[in-house]
Amino acid sequence: MVNVMSHIADGKNLETRYQKIANLKIQASVLVFLQQNKVYDMAQLAEKVTQIHERFYEVSNQIKKVDRRLETLNTHLAHCDNLKQYRAVFQKYQQTDPKKRDAFYEKHSGEIQSYRDTKQYFDAVMNGRTGLPVKEWTAERDRLTAERFSLCEEYYRLKDETRSVEHLRKGAENIMCGDELREQIKLIHEIER
Repeated sequence: MVNVMSHIADGKNLETRYQKIANLKIQASVLVFLQQNKVYDMAQLAEKVTQIHERFYEVSNQIKKVDRRLETLNTHLAHCDNLKQYRAVFQKYQQTDPKKRDAFYEKHSGEIQSYRDTKQYFDAVMNGRTGLPVKEWTAERDRLTAERFSLCEEYYRLKDETRSVEHLRKGAENIMCGDELREQIKLIHEIER
């Protein structure tokens, strides 16, 4: 890494001014990253890259897990809303005189069927439990939404950092390869003389 840092100002005899500026930016980024993370050799750089990648995938998996639970909670809560919304119509349907039930059903078939579907959903989901923990579901949804927001911030930060660190790693490798190539060219020139 000493070679990398010692050649930060070296333009590597690039052809255009744009190439020299781009190369200097890469080299400066490498130096800043190395100093901030106290990286002193390629092994430490590789280890840092690995750590960033591992954390990136860990956060990505956590977001997927939270998303799945949020989807389930939102489905539960939507069904709770349906239950509340259509309960009165369903109860009125059940209390209606059997002779008038068919006419009432025709008029309110959508609401009655939605109530039945919701009841069937909760019968399958609740495994015999009778009370619906709406407050707990709402609290969990709110907590998970905040957690997801935090995880997404970290995800995007890590995504940018992963992209940058990969760019830095490649830049460092290019600088190291450039040094090795220069040394090999010098040896070839010395042998030819």
